[in-house]
Amino acid sequence: MEKYEQIRRKLIKRKENLEHRLNNIDKDILHTNTPPDPDSEEQALERQNDEVLDTLGGLVRSELEEINMALIRIEQKEYGTCSVCRKTIPIERLKAVPHTDRCVVCADLDVEE
Repeated sequence: MEKYEQIRRKLIKRKENLEHRLNNIDKDILHTNTPPDPDSEEQALERQNDEVLDTLGGLVRSELEEINMALIRIEQKEYGTCSVCRKTIPIERLKAVPHTDRCVVCADLDVEE
């Protein structure tokens, strides 16, 4: 079995979950389940809810992109190597944050900047 097979399966499962969630968010934003409320106060509340959903959708899309990049790195045998310092990322970190492309040191440096 490949070294990162368990993590790859975890990434795929998370990807499927996020795609399902994103689909539901998109449906809610488009109001495909129910027509917009004719009451203006309700419409204002719906717009606020849409803004929250849009923000959540952006976060989901961002995580999906990171997962897709991690899956590509696995396929290309580059997974587990820090994209900054090129050192091996400890397996414990990869299990905790499977879509990461940076070791803890380089990730901390990125946050500080």
